Amino acid sequence: MNIRTFPTPELTAAAAAEAFAQTARAAVRDRGAFHVALSGGSTPKLMYKVLRDMPEMPWQSVHIYFSDERSVGPDSPDSNYRLAQDELLNHVPVPPAQVHRMAGEVEPLETAAKAYAALLPAQLDAVLLGMGDDGHTASLFPGTAALNAGGRVAANFVPRLDTGRLTFTFAEINAARECWILVTGAGKAGVLRQVQRGEGGHPIAGVRDAVWFIDAAAGAELQ
Repeated sequence: MNIRTFPTPELTAAAAAEAFAQTARAAVRDRGAFHVALSGGSTPKLMYKVLRDMPEMPWQSVHIYFSDERSVGPDSPDSNYRLAQDELLNHVPVPPAQVHRMAGEVEPLETAAKAYAALLPAQLDAVLLGMGDDGHTASLFPGTAALNAGGRVAANFVPRLDTGRLTFTFAEINAARECWILVTGAGKAGVLRQVQRGEGGHPIAGVRDAVWFIDAAAGAELQ
């Protein structure tokens, strides 16, 4: 595991934002655009706030995607798209046509998954992920069918939550040029220790070659 540990959540977010910015500048310079998938949850919020004021960001050449979405519309407070809009995209000049949301309100979700897979670029430059207390990432939850799904995007029913989700597959996550996982808080320490040791069978262990940005509290039990 490539783990980078920082004293506080704020410094963790700042380091991840700097990696985001450096990768974006390099992608635009080398390939003319930066294609990145954002994550949901609370952990990215601090990073988004740093990115708002990041200098020399080529926002006009950034294309935004999402690694997962709840089965809600874009105006729902539970929407990952709305979180990104409120915390980042409303504050930076990414052209609206370059923001590609997952249509979580579409039924059946399998139709939305197929449509989203079709609009993805050949290869994403970067995927941003978090980790839940149960070791899930994106909407790849323990014991769910999408853990073994093929293709790029899957509809995934999560019995524990009694709801469906849209999610990138492991194949799509691992095909990206870069993958960053942000983990903060003492509540994640035990799971992170197990992942480091190859124990527990947590879904996030299916992500390969990621850079982990963690704070001291999350990393307190690491070797």
